[in-house]
Order: sequence, then structure tokens, then C-alpha cells
Amino acid sequence: MTTRRSLWGLLVALCGCSSSSPVSDAGPPPELGVARVDDLGAFSLPSENVLSRDGVSSGGFRGKILWTFGDTFLDHGRMNPLDGSGVISATSGWSGVSMPTALTEPVDAQGVPAQLIPFTDAEVAQNRRDALDGWALWPGPLVDTGSAAGLVFFQRVKRSKGSGFDSLGLGTARLAADGTVAVRNPADLFSREVPDGGAPRSLMGSGGISVVNGEVYLFACDPSGFLNFACRVGRAPVASADQASAYRFYDGREWSADPARAVPVIDRVSVVSLSYNPYLRRYLAIGQRVLTDTAILRVADRPEGPWMEPGVEISPSDGGVLAPGDPQATNYLTLEHVALRSADARQVVVSYARPMGAFRGEVRLARITLR
Repeated sequence: MTTRRSLWGLLVALCGCSSSSPVSDAGPPPELGVARVDDLGAFSLPSENVLSRDGVSSGGFRGKILWTFGDTFLDHGRMNPLDGSGVISATSGWSGVSMPTALTEPVDAQGVPAQLIPFTDAEVAQNRRDALDGWALWPGPLVDTGSAAGLVFFQRVKRSKGSGFDSLGLGTARLAADGTVAVRNPADLFSREVPDGGAPRSLMGSGGISVVNGEVYLFACDPSGFLNFACRVGRAPVASADQASAYRFYDGREWSADPARAVPVIDRVSVVSLSYNPYLRRYLAIGQRVLTDTAILRVADRPEGPWMEPGVEISPSDGGVLAPGDPQATNYLTLEHVALRSADARQVVVSYARPMGAFRGEVRLARITLR
């Protein structure tokens, strides 16, 4: 991966995780701290003709985990049969809980995996005309809404000269168990707003998507001062997570139906995961400090905060998280995957994207043991 790819990780990504409901317990909760961090290895690639990929989200469905990836780069001159480019913007694989990095990913005769979120005819045509100024459909988590097919979120992203990425819509699609190509909803769930002619605000959901206590939480993170991002939050019941009218947005005092009233609830991260942690008996937010290799863990009594400051930090020097193989880039997208945490929730598992050079990189898992 290059620095350009690292910036994508800072600007647009999705995370999916689910969490059990809070339980009451007498006495003060444990203090947040990290006892150790262990490397769990990198995700497998679909074939020898796939060079690398980045960005990962997950979701449990029918006893398995769906892992979704962003831009997937092809090697040896291979081309995406859909649009003739050397990149697939949305791929996926299924795994079990016991061996999460060993993925089942069907490929075609050329070793090319399927495009998880289908393009429209117009998007394909633009990509064939000029892939550097084309479209990407970056996938997020799968959410089990109780239907026969899981709900997959994705970003509808316009590329600009190959290095600019403009997220214009948050879409949804449906995917059956063991499926490789989802059925796309033609309408966006949310489209980016430009309030009163001012600077565009980040799309709700572009800062992370999590499932907690039967509700989907969407974060939107915007620049806020030097090397800082601040994130707003909205939520909806899981069963109606594909309906924009079901979402409510935290305005600093209550949850409002008006997204324009949403205020920042957490900062210093541009992408964040959210869960309720029974061991800590509080909500746990995990993200990545902007333009650094440092992950941040924070706790709060409520999903909307206020969040612990300054938080507990983890960097490659602490062990268990590998430093980038590219000295010009940083790790990015450190996010929790609740399906892999221990029964007592003292051990949590995170993923992160690790740049390894130009258009090369890997996505790894690490296990954090809380103190």
C-alpha cells in the first residue's frame, strides 16, 4: 500500500461488529488497560493472481463470518472482467470462528474473485472510459436483520485522478449465506449533504458501522482542527437498518430525527468501532489515531459518551501489532470484531491494514488481552 491508500483508510471505511446487551454488576468496573497484544496473522488471499487488498469489515451470519474487503489489486497483468481495470473495489470471503483468517473465496478461471457489490451499467461504463476517474463500491459489514439474506452496507465512492476519493452515498445490498455477489438496493440509504453551501460533511456511516444491543450505529467523521477528526453518530433498530427514516442522531442531549442536529461525540479517530464489553461493563470504542500507527481504546457508560480521555494507546512498539513494511506509510483501520472476542470479553480481536509498499499490503488480526 502507498500513503495514498493509507489516506483512504483515514477518510472512508466501514466496520461491522455486534455486541451483547449490557448487564448490571455490583462494584466499580475494571480500569481500562492492556496486558498484552498477540499477532494472529494475515488474511489469506483468494489466489496467486491477487496482489493485495485493504480495509476489512465483518459480520456474523448463519454460523459463519463474512469478511468484506475494499480495493483488491490484481497481479500479473490480470484484469477485472467487469470493467477491464486491475482492481476490484469490493471482495469478500467466509470463515468460521475457529480459523478466521482462512477464508473461503471462489474465483474465476483467471483467479479473480467476484465483485461483491454489483456496479450499475453507468458505473461500469465510466470505469471502462477512465478507471482513475471511475467508481468504487467499498463494502462494510454484514448485519443480520432476521431476513433470509444479510444486509451489507457499502460506500459509493467517486475516484479522482486515482488519488482522490469522494464518498457520495451509503448504500445497502442483500447477501445470502455463502454468497459472493449481493443484490444491490438501487437507492442510497444516505447521500452526502452540503449544508447551506458550506463544506461537505462526511457521510453518515463513513466513520464506522457497529451493531450494539439490537441497534445499528453509524458514525460520520470530519476534520476538526490540525490532525484531528470528530465523529457524529446515528442509530436505528437492526430490523429497519435499511430505512433512512428509522435513524435518530445524537444532538448532545437527545436522539433527534434531524441529522443536521448531530454533534461530535468522539474525536482523534476518523473510523471507530463500538461494542458493549461485559468484562469492562462499559462501552468500548476502538479506532486509529490520525496519520499514526497508534490505536486508541476508550470506554464510556453510554454509546454516545462522554468517552474516557485520553484513552489507552497501542503502537507497534508494544508488540503484537506489526509496523508497516512501507516506511512512507502508516497502519490504518484498527477496528474490533466482536464475533472473535473471548467468552468473558477480556480478550478482544482487532484488524488493521498494514502497508507493504506500492499497491502492496495485508490485513492482519491481533488479539488484545485487557488488564
